[in-house]
Amino acid sequence: MVAPDERAGGDDAIRRRRLLSRLASAYLLDVLAIARGEGDPLDTLIAAAIIQANVAGIRARADLQLAFAQADRPPPDELRRPVSMNAIANSLNLPFETVRRRIGALAAAGHCRFVEGGVIVPAAVLMSPAFAKDAEGYERTRAFYGQIRGLGLLGDLPPPTAEIGPGEPPVRTVWRLIGSYMLRVAEDLGQIGRLLDAVILFEVFRSNTERWPPAPLGREGTTAADLEPDRLRRPASISALARRLGMSPETVRRHVLRLSERGHLARTPAGLVIPAEVLAQPRFQGALEANAGHAQRLMSALSRLGVLQLWDRERAAGTAAA
Repeated sequence: MVAPDERAGGDDAIRRRRLLSRLASAYLLDVLAIARGEGDPLDTLIAAAIIQANVAGIRARADLQLAFAQADRPPPDELRRPVSMNAIANSLNLPFETVRRRIGALAAAGHCRFVEGGVIVPAAVLMSPAFAKDAEGYERTRAFYGQIRGLGLLGDLPPPTAEIGPGEPPVRTVWRLIGSYMLRVAEDLGQIGRLLDAVILFEVFRSNTERWPPAPLGREGTTAADLEPDRLRRPASISALARRLGMSPETVRRHVLRLSERGHLARTPAGLVIPAEVLAQPRFQGALEANAGHAQRLMSALSRLGVLQLWDRERAAGTAAA
């Protein structure tokens, strides 16, 4: 993704790109937490991968995206494409046995169903209270758009090819695009290790930096000396990580031990920190910037479907009313 100042030759292009990476990381973890609810983050990503594969044909067509846009209009089961467990394992870079076992448990709990050709998450399941997260994710995405738009961090956006009229918000359309975004990020997290290890690292990164002001920090460049100094990073405790990620403290502790042994995390008396010298490594910078790029891609998809146009109209109407 190319930030506006980078195209214009601005002096702080790299710092602004780092800011977008930081804000996009917080957004990623928030929508993952919303999708997870009280569940497990890995089960959530597996379920998201099933849902996204089921509705791939719908995502490819703007008319179907908008036909099944509202909260009470999930696509019918006959439009869902079954997906194999092997395809899910490959898309998330997970062992097949892990995926087989977890999908079996999800099916036993009624969250998905085996059909000819693979597995689907039925429309009835998406309408159940356990999946009633559409409005919260919709509002978080609208807030994220407003945030990065206000800071001038959005790149070029395509013009809308459809117009959404007043009425029920297109929450299912937005959630389908959120799910696609989360899976693209999950595919790139392999740059920094196993999927859950990478999710934990993203949460440590967010916890270390979330109290920073919404403005570029650090200096121009991508070396450890250019990044924000470690003394500004707020350490994260294992208990706080476990609470935020919906994992047991013992599970987080086991992952943290492995990450610490590999030099990805530094232990301090106050908690865990990802040092600047680690963040400056190409694989970490690549994963963070890839997430920012996928966030830009999400905004582009929302723009094409007219969602950003709708949000801009609503914001303008709210400003005028105020």
